[in-house]
Amino acid sequence: MIRYLLAILSAISIFPSQLLALPSSLIEFSAEVTRSDSSRPNSSSKGSMYVGKEGIRTESQQEEQPVWMIFKPNQKLVWTIFPKQQVYMERAGLAVEWPPLPEDETSPCRHKKFRCQKQGQKIIQERNTLHWSIHVLSDKGELPYGQLWVDPRLNIAIRESYADGLTVEMHHIREAPQPAHLFELPANFMKVDLPAPAASNKPKEK
Repeated sequence: MIRYLLAILSAISIFPSQLLALPSSLIEFSAEVTRSDSSRPNSSSKGSMYVGKEGIRTESQQEEQPVWMIFKPNQKLVWTIFPKQQVYMERAGLAVEWPPLPEDETSPCRHKKFRCQKQGQKIIQERNTLHWSIHVLSDKGELPYGQLWVDPRLNIAIRESYADGLTVEMHHIREAPQPAHLFELPANFMKVDLPAPAASNKPKEK
């Protein structure tokens, strides 16, 4: 799941994955998601995202293998599914939910470390968005961190651009109820254990 969102989708930003709840006013939709990194040539990738009342699903490629992730906020479950191998891993007890917007009380923009400024309205993918700039406050002054284009109807950023070269954007956004089966485990897939943490080489104290 996007540096700001899917947070939900793999969470790599100041906007963490320990979030709030799926909004009661949630609009169901699907979208294609592209990801590129100007600091890493040939790193572009594409995936899909489905947001429904039953959860959130992402489909992507990792090391040339398809990987699906299904997030079930009500059950506090995340399934990582490997369709070629017909196996899945389960993580329980995670509060994987919806990312706060810059103006929300729970947003990291409320933290003294960041300054978030509204830059005005802009049409992205034929949708109205609010453009935000984000700076990090440090001893060296304000440093650019990234930009968000927030779709207020979907309550989510549909484009993100970061100072380190990463850009993530949703395309072909389609508002529609999402089939319940998208958020369920495929039949006859086998559950496998999560990889165990690497053992420490530090000698035990006597």
